[in-house]
Amino acid sequence: MAAITLTSVTFEKARARIVDDVSLAIPDGAICVITGPTGAGKSTLLKLVAGQLPLTSGEIEIGEAARQSWRIGRDDIAELIDPTALPARGNLYDAITGGLRARGLKRKAAQEDALKGADAVGIGALMSRRIASASSGERALAAFSRAYARPPRALLLDEPFAGLPPARRTALRRELRRLQRESGVTTILATQDTEDALALGDLLAVMDAGRILSSGSAETIYDHPADIVVARLFGAPPMNLLPVRANQTGLSLEDGTNLGGTSVMTKATFAWLGVRPEDLFVLPEGSLSPGGAKFPVTVEEVERANGSFLVHGHVGPHPVVARLAERPSVEVGGRLMLGARAERLHMFDAETGARL
Repeated sequence: MAAITLTSVTFEKARARIVDDVSLAIPDGAICVITGPTGAGKSTLLKLVAGQLPLTSGEIEIGEAARQSWRIGRDDIAELIDPTALPARGNLYDAITGGLRARGLKRKAAQEDALKGADAVGIGALMSRRIASASSGERALAAFSRAYARPPRALLLDEPFAGLPPARRTALRRELRRLQRESGVTTILATQDTEDALALGDLLAVMDAGRILSSGSAETIYDHPADIVVARLFGAPPMNLLPVRANQTGLSLEDGTNLGGTSVMTKATFAWLGVRPEDLFVLPEGSLSPGGAKFPVTVEEVERANGSFLVHGHVGPHPVVARLAERPSVEVGGRLMLGARAERLHMFDAETGARL
């Protein structure tokens, strides 16, 4: 297939910069997931790659082809798939063949490829189903089959799992990953769902206000977030953040509560200390967390959650959530000492939010 390279891509509309100086290098055959909040510019960026919008400045290359040299829907260069945009009339077969015809295929070739693509995603028996009565999952599979029946060099997917229940979403993620591996087509997928991003992305790009805040592997983005915004975007529940002061004994809250953490001392006097809920564990009363940090939590609620327990509480005035494998032996209103290893602690600049 082809690598995709974006260099200083910018798009302005009515003097507003919607996509701002975006650069990405996506390897041949990889899935790049662009994630971020509503209005981040994700869908606009896909349309720029697809050729549906003009570049204000910058360059886009798919393989050896510069973006200016291809037409959307033609030449098997780039195709933008939005499952919610299937035509309102006709059946799934019509939607698949129509999409292939729009890419320049002759009728017979489109019909043959439509059947092949439908069988590949397991909806061969549903081709006569009316689009209006098809489920969101069936629409998504129809969109996938159209794309993978005759893969372009670059496949662009805009919120392909939107509106699907969790179980169906998980199944379609696996199906998409299988199809992508078999075809080898380089893929850019835009989604607000960070679980989708972590599950699918060979490369993740976190976008907000038109800019790429951070990019890298799922492990890098999750385990070593570049700043507080990225740190809080991933994880359910998200990362705990506490304002701390660095002193000779380690880290402490503004009320003097000592958290330890001597091995994560920072040159900054004030900073944000971050720890993910799953990285907290129960410390027996009176024990230490060598080199790490300790958190005296006043428990407000213990919630069962998918084979684990979420402990909600606060350290001083600051809310804290821990995900524990076993239910702690503490009552609501009681105190629970939690610990975290030094390598699982994150420090961020108090003013800029950048990782220290």
